[in-house]
Amino acid sequence: MTTQQETPRRSLRTTDAARYLGISASLLRKMRARPTDDPLGPGPSFIRLSPSLIVYELHALDAWLDHCRARSSKSRERAVA
Repeated sequence: MTTQQETPRRSLRTTDAARYLGISASLLRKMRARPTDDPLGPGPSFIRLSPSLIVYELHALDAWLDHCRARSSKSRERAVA
């Protein structure tokens, strides 16, 4: 019988995710509450494990950072990956 080993999901709680992104935990919480059609865009995707426990997967944080990459300092357009 062959078993597949999955790569463990690496996830961070809000405070650690904010530190990883270089922003405050307060800002990350506010971004989580933004509607998807907000002009500034939604924050990174998250997983709600319980009403009071939210985690962010590292790959989702990296994907969000890639999405936010600016083409120039004058451009408000987001780069297309």
